[in-house]
Amino acid sequence: MSPQTSSRARSSIRHRSGTGEPLLLLHGFSACAETWQPILPALARKHDVIAVTFNGHMGGEPIPAGFDHSIRASVDLAEAELDAAGFDKVHIVGNSLGGWLAIELARRGRARSIVAISPGGGWEPGSREQRRVKVFFKRVRTSLHVGGPLAPVLARFAASRRIALGEIVARPDRLTPAEARMLIEASWRCDAFEGVLEAVEREPAPGPIDAPCPIRLVWGTHDRVLPMGRYSDRWRRILPTAEWIELAGAGHVPMFDDPGAVARAILEMTAR
Repeated sequence: MSPQTSSRARSSIRHRSGTGEPLLLLHGFSACAETWQPILPALARKHDVIAVTFNGHMGGEPIPAGFDHSIRASVDLAEAELDAAGFDKVHIVGNSLGGWLAIELARRGRARSIVAISPGGGWEPGSREQRRVKVFFKRVRTSLHVGGPLAPVLARFAASRRIALGEIVARPDRLTPAEARMLIEASWRCDAFEGVLEAVEREPAPGPIDAPCPIRLVWGTHDRVLPMGRYSDRWRRILPTAEWIELAGAGHVPMFDDPGAVARAILEMTAR
C-alpha cells in the first residue's frame, strides 16, 4: 500500500463502488486488487467496497525506499492509508498475505470485522512448512521468467491455464482468458516478489490475539499453496474464538472457484 498523504492513498485504490459501511479488500502476495473482481458486484450491493493494490505489486505504488517488507511495516502503511482516507474502523477481508495483514489490523483495533481467507503466517519459524512456502514461490518465480511474457498465449487455452494456474485455483478451466492473463501477469510484474520472499524467513510468528472484533477464517479444501491441514492449526490456536468455514473444492484464491460462497461468507459477517 502507499503511505502518508491522501493523494497517494487514493492512488492505491484500484476499485471503489457501492454504498454502506466501508469494506476493505486486501489481496494475496504477488496478486493485485483485480483478484476480487468475481465478488465485487455482490459486495457492492451492501458496502462501500475499497480494493487496493499493495506497494510493488502490479498496478500499485512503488516500493518505498528502505522498506523492509515486514508484516509490521506493511500494517503501518495500511494504517497510514486508513488515516489518510479518514477511516477509523472498517470491515476487512484478506486473502493469503492479505489475510495475515487483516488479522494484524484487527490487533491494532482498526477492524469492525475480519474475514481471513487462507491467511499466511500459519507456520512456526524455521519449520518445514515455512521452508516449503519459500521453495514454492521461488519455483513460481523461476517459471515466470518463461511464462510471464507468454501470459497472453498461456491464458488462451484451457490446457495451458491448468498447467500455469492449477496450484492457485482449484478450477482453472473456469477462468476466462482475461482472468488467467491477469493472474499470471500479476505475479510476473510483482516488483516486491524477492523482497517478500527474503522477509519470510526472518518474520516472527504471529502471537496470540484477544480478538477485538468478530473474525472468520475461511479455507478452501483444495488449497495447494497453503494446504489447510498444514497451515491452519496455528491460526486456530491463537484465534480460538474465530469462526471457521471450509469451502469444499475451492483453492487458494477461491473467488474464482466459488464466488457465491466467498461472497456469502463475507456478507454474513459484515451483516452483524
